[in-house]
Amino acid sequence: MASGVIALNHVGVSVADLDRARSFWVDILGATDHVAFAWPVGTGPADEVFATEGTSAAMALLRTDCAFLELFAFGSPTPATRPAASPGVAALAWAVPDVAAVRARLGLGADEQVRCPDGTPVELRAADGGPTGLVAVTVRVPDPARHLLATVPGPVPVTVVGGADAHAARPVDLGVNHLCLDVAGIAAVRAGLDGVLWHHDVTESSGGKAAVCYGTTYDGVLVEISESRSPDAFLARSRLKHPGVLGPAGSQQQT
Repeated sequence: MASGVIALNHVGVSVADLDRARSFWVDILGATDHVAFAWPVGTGPADEVFATEGTSAAMALLRTDCAFLELFAFGSPTPATRPAASPGVAALAWAVPDVAAVRARLGLGADEQVRCPDGTPVELRAADGGPTGLVAVTVRVPDPARHLLATVPGPVPVTVVGGADAHAARPVDLGVNHLCLDVAGIAAVRAGLDGVLWHHDVTESSGGKAAVCYGTTYDGVLVEISESRSPDAFLARSRLKHPGVLGPAGSQQQT
């Protein structure tokens, strides 16, 4: 396979209360628990990927039919409210079997905007028998025409829009803090993205089953690239299967 971006793998969300956030995404919106862990202050690799000193957090990784969702409850540094017009992920679209039922559980009328507990707008869509969970991502930047990651293939489309006119938020600030892209040939992809300030060298993770690298684009979007080394990789898209969803190689996957 030629090197390049394959698909969106996940988005990460900084949350104020992990139990409350998990209840929203799992109990109400239908995501599935995948794995959880935590790290204390002084964990160098975590500080490195977020380009932030003194981080600590509890993390829960959730699965949906087409992508993952990472929840980070940072204990240090203390999260703040993410500025409304900061660059980065501005909205998510989420498919559910019954939109009206979800709105009723949230106590919202048909025209009221849905937001996750940490402030990111969530557009509810009817699954209509197709994939449920995360189905689209909107990224806000100052100039969409110049953004490096404007085209992301795969089952979860990424739309880049304008309107970012604030300084970039810190990774710990509440709301969606980064997006992760599945890639083939991670070293070549990293080298080919000149407008990204990479936080570290490509790092093998999950016991060598995957390789990852974090960086910040010139216009303030925190991005992770990930390459699976094995079908059993921690964030391997091969673990996400749903009738009618195309896998990373374009083959039909079945449950």
